[in-house]
Amino acid sequence: MNLLLITGGKHPYEESTPVLQAFLERDGHSITVSESAKELAGDLSSFDAIVLNTLRQTDVTNNDLSNNQRQGFKKYISDGGSLLSIHISAASCPDWDETKKITGGGWILGESWHPPFGWFQVHIDQVDHPIVRGVSDFWTYDECYCGLDLQPNIDIFIHGIVEDDKKPLGWTHQYGSGKVVNIALGHAGSSHQHPQFQKLILNALEYLN
Repeated sequence: MNLLLITGGKHPYEESTPVLQAFLERDGHSITVSESAKELAGDLSSFDAIVLNTLRQTDVTNNDLSNNQRQGFKKYISDGGSLLSIHISAASCPDWDETKKITGGGWILGESWHPPFGWFQVHIDQVDHPIVRGVSDFWTYDECYCGLDLQPNIDIFIHGIVEDDKKPLGWTHQYGSGKVVNIALGHAGSSHQHPQFQKLILNALEYLN
C-alpha cells in the first residue's frame, strides 16, 4: 500500500515513528512521512490509506491542521479513503468535533486519563475479527487509555482492564464511505517494537486495503 504517515506533536514521535516506518516498509508498504501534513490540503488520490501517529494542537505545539487540511482529510475518508489512527492521534484538532466522528472516538485532552506507563494485559474481544488474526491476549508496556470519547456503533476488537472495568483499545468504524481503524496502543518506541502491536497494525492495514 502507498501510505501517508502523518507524525509530529507533543509525544515521543522521534522514537515511535521511525520504528513504525521501518516495520511497515519491511512488510512491503511505501511510506510518505510528513510532519507538516501539507499533503492533506492537496491531491490525496495516490494514497491507499492515511496513518496518523501524531498530535495536532495550536496552543502547545502550533501544528494544528488548517481548515484546508481538515477539509481535505475529511473528504478523503468520507469519499472512501482508509484511515489508521494510532494512540493519541484522535485527540488532534481538539476544537474540531469532526475528528472523533472520523476516528470513531479517542482521547479527550484534559479529561481522559491512564494509569502510569507500564505493564498491562491486552485482551481480545473477537477472536474471529480480521485485525486480531494471529494475535492472542498479550502483556505490553504501554498506556491503557481510560475515559475516551467513543462514537456509537464502533466495533471493538481489543480492550484493557483498569479498576475491574473494560477499556476499549481498538475498534473499527465507518465514516461516510471510508473504513477506519483506531488502535489506542503505541505511546513510545518500545511500544511500537512489540511484535503483537506490529501484528495488529499490519492486520489493520490489510483490513483497510
